Parts: sequence; C-alpha cells; structure tokens
Amino acid sequence: MVESIEKIAKFVSPSDLQERKGKYFLYLVTSKNLFEKFIGSHSPFTVSFVDKDGVVLLTMGVRKDPVISEGMVIGKAFGKTAIGIALEKAETFEVKGHKHSAPIFKEWSCAASPVLNKKGNLAGIISVSAISKDYPKFALEITSIIASAVQNEVNLKDLLQETEFSRRYIEIITEGSKDGVIVLDKNANVLYINSVGASILRVNKDKVVSKNVTEIVDFTPVILNVFKTRKGYVDREFIIESPSRGTLHFIKTAVVLRDADGNFAGVVDFFREIERVRKFVTSYIGAEAHFTFEDIIGKDLKIKEAIRLAKLASHSNSSVLLTGETGTGKEMFAQAIHFESLRSSGPFVALNCGAIPRDLAESEFFGYEPGAFTDADKRGRPGKFELANGGTLFLDEVEELPPAIQVKLLRVLEDKVITRVGGTKSLKVDVRIISTSNKKLESLVESGAFRGDLFYRLNVIQIPIPPLRERKDDILMLVPHFVGKFNKEFGKNVSGYDASFIESLMNYDFPGNVRELQNIVERAMNITDDNILSKEHIPHLILESTKEEKPLNSNFDELKKDYIETILSECNYNISFAAKKIGISRPTLYKLIKSCNTNKTN
Repeated sequence: MVESIEKIAKFVSPSDLQERKGKYFLYLVTSKNLFEKFIGSHSPFTVSFVDKDGVVLLTMGVRKDPVISEGMVIGKAFGKTAIGIALEKAETFEVKGHKHSAPIFKEWSCAASPVLNKKGNLAGIISVSAISKDYPKFALEITSIIASAVQNEVNLKDLLQETEFSRRYIEIITEGSKDGVIVLDKNANVLYINSVGASILRVNKDKVVSKNVTEIVDFTPVILNVFKTRKGYVDREFIIESPSRGTLHFIKTAVVLRDADGNFAGVVDFFREIERVRKFVTSYIGAEAHFTFEDIIGKDLKIKEAIRLAKLASHSNSSVLLTGETGTGKEMFAQAIHFESLRSSGPFVALNCGAIPRDLAESEFFGYEPGAFTDADKRGRPGKFELANGGTLFLDEVEELPPAIQVKLLRVLEDKVITRVGGTKSLKVDVRIISTSNKKLESLVESGAFRGDLFYRLNVIQIPIPPLRERKDDILMLVPHFVGKFNKEFGKNVSGYDASFIESLMNYDFPGNVRELQNIVERAMNITDDNILSKEHIPHLILESTKEEKPLNSNFDELKKDYIETILSECNYNISFAAKKIGISRPTLYKLIKSCNTNKTN
C-alpha cells in the first residue's frame, strides 16, 4: 500500500506546510477543539482539515486513515474522492468504499463538507473517514454540522476581533446559534446578548444592554477572570452556585476582542448548559436503548412472568435487580424497561462493573476534575452518573463492585448527589439504577462480600430471568428468529432446519443460555451450503456433551462434589460460613473437600 501511495501522492515541503498551518491557524485550532469534544476517544473515525488547495493540514483520530497524512496534496491522481469533489464543487459530498476509483481507498468511506470564509469563498474542507464496516449512516450529516460549526465560529471570532463590526451581522449569526452569546465592552458592560443567552440566564435581553455583567446575575460571573488575565479559552467547564437557581453547569468559550492597536477592547462569552452537551454526546456515542419487550421471545410461563414484572417495573422509578445466568438476556430486559419507561427520552448508560480497573472505579462512576490524578485529562471528565442524568444507569455484574465504591454508590442512591474526584462541588443527579447479577447476592451479603444496605437499595424490584434449559420449548421459537436474523445479515436464504438439528439442541443444557443458542445458529448459518440446517452443522463438542447415564455410585459422588462446590461458591469460599450453612464442623468440611478434590478455598 505504501508503494501505491508514493506513486500517486505529492507532498508540499515542510516549510510550506508550516506556512499554511500559520495561515489557517484559527481554522485548525477551532477544528481541533470541536473534534476533541465530539469525536470520542474510542471513535473509529479519522477527521481531517484540507485547505482550498487540497493540502491536508490536520488529521485526528485514534484509528488513523492509512492513506491521508499532513502535507499530502489531494489531487486528481487520487481519482474519485469525497474531498476532491467537495473542493471542486464547494459542496458536501460522500464516497463509500468500492465507489472510489483508487484501489487504496476501496476499504474506506468518506464524507467531506466545505468551510467558507466570511466573504463566502472556499477556505477549506472538513472530512470524516472510516473503514467502511465502521462507517455510520449519519457521517454525512455529522461532517456538515462540524464544518458549519467551524465556519461559524471562525468567522464570528474573526469579525469580533475587528474594532468596528456590524451589530446586525452578529445578531444574525448568534440568533441562529444554540449557544448563549454575550458581547461585553472593555468595562464588562453588556453590548449585546442573544435570545438563547437571555433564556439561559433568565433575563430580558433588551433590558440588560448597557448594564454591567455583574448586575444581571445573582452570582459572580466567571467571565470577569478574562478581564483580569486578558486571555480567552475554549470549551472550559464551569460549575457555578446561584442563590436563586442552585447549581449551574456550563461549557464556556471566551474570545478576547482587541482594537487595531492590539489593545484590549472587550470579550465575547459563548456558553451552553451542560445538559444539552450531555444529550448530544450520549446520543452520538449510542447511549440509547434499542431493545423493546417485543424483542424478547418466549412462551414459557417463567419468561412470561419475567416480562410481566419488567413491564410493571418500567412504570416505576425504583431500582431493579435482574438475576440470572450469563447469556439469559438481562441487558435486553434492562433496555426494554428503559425503553418503555418515562425516562425513555433520556440516556441509557451501561457499565460493566467487572471490567472497571479498581483504581479507576471512582472516576468512572463519578468523574474527575482537571489534575485530579496522574495522566488525568487536563479538562476533567464527567462520570457515568452525570452522563446518565435524566435516564438510566445499567450496572452489569454488580456483584463485582469494589467495597469502597459500594459505600459511595449507596450514598449517591440515598442523597442523589455526586462529587467528582478531586472536586468539592456537589452535583445533583436524577438517575434510575437497573443492575444485574449472575450470582446470589443474598449469599454474598451473608458472607460479607457485598454490603447488605446497598443490596436492599438495588433489590427493590427483583426479576429472575430463567435459564434456557428451564424453558426448552422456547428453542422452537428462538431458532427460526435467529435464522431469519442471520439470513438478512449474511444475505442467505436458509428456509429452516430438519429434525436432527432441533433434536440435538433440545437434548443440550445450554450453559451459555440464549446467547449460546444464537452463536450455534450463527455458526451453522456461516458453514452451511444448503437451505436447511441439520445436525452436521452443530459443533461436535455440543453433540458429545449429551451424557449417558452413569452408575449410581458415580452420580452420588458427583452430586456430593457439586453440592459442596455450590455451597462454597455461595459463601464466597469462606469455610466457616459454608460449614455453618451445611450444619457440620470445619474439620469435617475440610475432609469432604479433600475427598472430593475441591480445592477452591480461601
């Protein structure tokens, strides 16, 4: 691939590249800040800024485009590309995968949108690219939104840095913005405030003009610090205490105005409420519920009862505990409850408690302030409680919570207030908790491995999800459902299955439950050349797992071993608790463990 790039690509000299970056400095800084804010750390996208001559000046993203790099000139030699067409026509354009003419781009898809200067001429191009399989449907819209945001912000900053500017022109731009905007003179008197800003601050926009900024709010305006330092900032977070309104949470950008001689002339304050930012971010990263109760398949009485309880729970704000083995569909139930609840318009934020590093657990839940610990993001970061505000926080494998977090989680559930790591200000949160466990939390409470008071908080509505082996008749409904699903995904036309296929499944215990059944059907759909699934498409290990009846004495020994291991597991391998539960002495239990070769003890 490298040789192919070298054959068709041209690069400007390092000095030319630096000169161009200087010329487009405001565009690059603005683009970078927007990219970092809205393109997440795990995003598969590459975002680029290309100047009007087709020179790539900036590329960002965790998964970098293997072709596009800074200093490269995007020209006709690349064939049909979104960037090339957008440069030529000054219009938003998209080219996906195989529609590229150059082979090196075939695996990638790209959207590009023009950025115009204040005179309406082409300044450059914003592009968003990704490997085609990771390329989202909304890439074209997102690219256009980012390009428009860069264009508006750069043009506004450019206008405001001039000593004489048109008030009407500012009003036209800012009234179309979703951010609050206040223009202040060098003495912090209000020259202009847009409708959004007036609404956020709850003031009359016509009556506050000419007043000092300190007179229009009942708290000390943080923008006053800019008047002291004469330095602006971009997308900085502020938590402010208002006597009349309580805690106010803003994301703010301050642009310093200077006259023709470079003297300080005032400040433009851009601000937005954090809740609007959160809603955008959570929807962008997919923090939404997708499953409904219609997606839960089964006619067995146990699964019907679980669905009935879940539907009742969806009309409540109480905590829900979903119990059941791995693979039974607990998250599907959680999403369905959220989807049908009054919180359905809010975020659904999922967190696997077993996957959180212990030393980062607190910051994962509650967020952190800038400089809270080594390697922390210098801007700070919200935690899962903040992101889930107004919606549902789904705690998977809740039994894995570290003891220290259990204490703090209990406090949040009681007070509905969090404090970020390294912070001092309290933030109110409105979050419903739905948690899951594949262990008996009651036993963990008895053994001291899980706090009883937290368990009672989480266990307001407990819904047991039955394992597949207890509702095997549902296999007859689930298999056709999965066949239809994978027919669509794989472009196949498998019409069904024969008796040998379904009999083999009905004789299997499914330790992995519905998830395992889905994987078995998916594998069968991948390897079949026929339109009927049969026994030969089922893995041999599963076919061999159907055990023949063993002698009674052998079964008795295994039952004894299984019983002891079950009790030990329920008591978190605490010998004293296990012996007490069985009703024998510790020495006797040790002998039984030794005779059964059960060595999992603490």
